[in-house]
Amino acid sequence: MNTVIGKDDIDGIAARWVMRMDRGELGESEQRDLDAWLDADARHRGAFIRAQAIWSDIDRIAALGAGELTVTPRRRWSATYLPKAAAIAACVIALTLASVQVSSRYLAGRESTARGETRRLMLDDGSALALNTQSVVQVKFDDDQRRVVLRRGEASFQVAHDEQRPFLVQAGDVWVRAVGTAFNVRMKEQGEGVEVTVTEGVVEVTRADDSKQVTMRRVRHNEEILAQPRQPIEVEPLSDEVIARRLAWHEGRLIFDGERLAAAVEEVNRYSSVAVVIEDARLAEKAFIGSFQIGDARGFAQAAAVAFDARVIEKDRTLYLTK
Repeated sequence: MNTVIGKDDIDGIAARWVMRMDRGELGESEQRDLDAWLDADARHRGAFIRAQAIWSDIDRIAALGAGELTVTPRRRWSATYLPKAAAIAACVIALTLASVQVSSRYLAGRESTARGETRRLMLDDGSALALNTQSVVQVKFDDDQRRVVLRRGEASFQVAHDEQRPFLVQAGDVWVRAVGTAFNVRMKEQGEGVEVTVTEGVVEVTRADDSKQVTMRRVRHNEEILAQPRQPIEVEPLSDEVIARRLAWHEGRLIFDGERLAAAVEEVNRYSSVAVVIEDARLAEKAFIGSFQIGDARGFAQAAAVAFDARVIEKDRTLYLTK
């Protein structure tokens, strides 16, 4: 059974987020939760920015401020009600101002993509930024540094050279520093770490662990690191072919060359609202080869079925692969 969230519920959730943010900066997990909520429905971001539950009372607040009280047949303003109304008005005004400030602080420079969407952006310094599916970044440039916060998903950077202002990308507890180079950063799902792949030049990757000890690695052209929680950072060389497959999403493609079918399914599902599910465990470990348009879950499922003599059963926008 589908649950429909009404406008009042959305406004209430938006107001609660604003109040939580007004009490202080959100933690990483809270930021991820907020980003997920903002991107889940087009109405959410509008409700967050406008704080609709608050603005719906603005006319009444304005009347109170002007010393005018509206009298209706159902409710008359009284000496008993007036102090309560004034208190409510004061709270609403304060929350309104706070929400505007918080929205401005949190959403300034924010860019995001929906499921299946990729975007390419030109930044103020001439650098190029490519956002993969379901990704969120926040761009924060100033006179001393160029900083981008990757809050979720995956992004590629072609950095314009500027020795006076280093280019910094923050992804959780991982920082990538460059002056002029090209690299890709991906935040893995379920807290599995941050993946950094360098396609041009050299970057410095640093991470502070729970004991505040800082680890730094230099990652060069055709190298990659995976910074996993409580694991040492290792640098791994990659071939041009592997990097081309990893970054095929720039061209709107997904390319597989011997990956486990389970891993290929996981990648396909990042881009499509039609999910692929492997019902037969024997299929999950099969090595899969193929090239597909992003979002073409049905084409992928049919190709896998043909390759492994399986069947595709579609039910409720889910494609089940089974023997």
